Amino acid sequence: MAATAAPVKSRRSWRLLAVGLSAFLLAPVVPAFRAILPIEQTPLLLIAVIASCSVIGWIKGGRIGLPLIWLVLAGVLLASSAGPPNGAYNWMARGWILLLAASFGLVSLVVAAEAFFPRALSALAVSMALGFGIVLVSQGGTTRLGSTMSVELNRRIDESTASLRDAASQPEWKAMLSKSPGLQQLTNDSEAQLAAIPKWSSMLVPALLALESLAALALAWSFYHRMSDVAIGPALGKLKDFRFNDQLVWGVAVGASIFLLKAFAEGKNAGLNLLVFFGSLYVLRGMGILAWMTRGTAMKFMLIIAAIFAWPVMATMAFVIGLGDTWLDWRARAQAKAL
Repeated sequence: MAATAAPVKSRRSWRLLAVGLSAFLLAPVVPAFRAILPIEQTPLLLIAVIASCSVIGWIKGGRIGLPLIWLVLAGVLLASSAGPPNGAYNWMARGWILLLAASFGLVSLVVAAEAFFPRALSALAVSMALGFGIVLVSQGGTTRLGSTMSVELNRRIDESTASLRDAASQPEWKAMLSKSPGLQQLTNDSEAQLAAIPKWSSMLVPALLALESLAALALAWSFYHRMSDVAIGPALGKLKDFRFNDQLVWGVAVGASIFLLKAFAEGKNAGLNLLVFFGSLYVLRGMGILAWMTRGTAMKFMLIIAAIFAWPVMATMAFVIGLGDTWLDWRARAQAKAL
């Protein structure tokens, strides 16, 4: 269970944060990720949350200049289009970003002594509840939301495919394809795989949106605490120490039950979203335990390589380890034996 802690200002390295920020901001450049991320405008999402953190820092005694800079920057980006200017996605994306940033700021004021992760989950819960309520009372409801996201994700794939075909039409690329039939087949297979992604990602928009938002909150939190002298909460811990309230296991249990049992067939998609979101949290917890188990740079490097090139196996193993940690508490047992 995650314990509360008093806010402590911590100056930590920018290296890992820079890698995380780069991956988050550049993810939409990759066609496959572009078809998975519900919010394609990752800079806007990140800057809005940083602005929220800066406002909280100002309320806690910080200077007014920092929140003003980030609020102006967030306002300028929010005034621009998110996707097609006249499309419903444009308003949905900007609405969610405002809702998330405001919820995180409010939660940070109410539970100022809590660590980051409970705050982030609370902000996500508030944002999801309010967002779901708005969708229910709006014209078209959840059906319109699903249709809008499906159209948007397919639009991105069409743009990415058109760009790839345009590149393949260049003389240099044509010459390479003519010399290598296998490369041509690989190109065709890649296009087919990209075209199939929106079918699944549109079904998982709530879970993917929550995970993307959680990543944005963590990166913004870390960025703010490296940029400002006023701490608004405890600094993020290391991956090897990552854990959370064991009661979240009910999210996996409920999601799996709804998804697998025929009695809940009508809510199967909701169960799948719960399973993906909470399952991902346990994968991250399991990766933390694996990082804790590894010793030395070489072992950590091998773990990273395995996570990249054998991610299905690593994700499954990490999920099992993370879920098992709910009852076995591997790290606490090892520490107890060492005493």
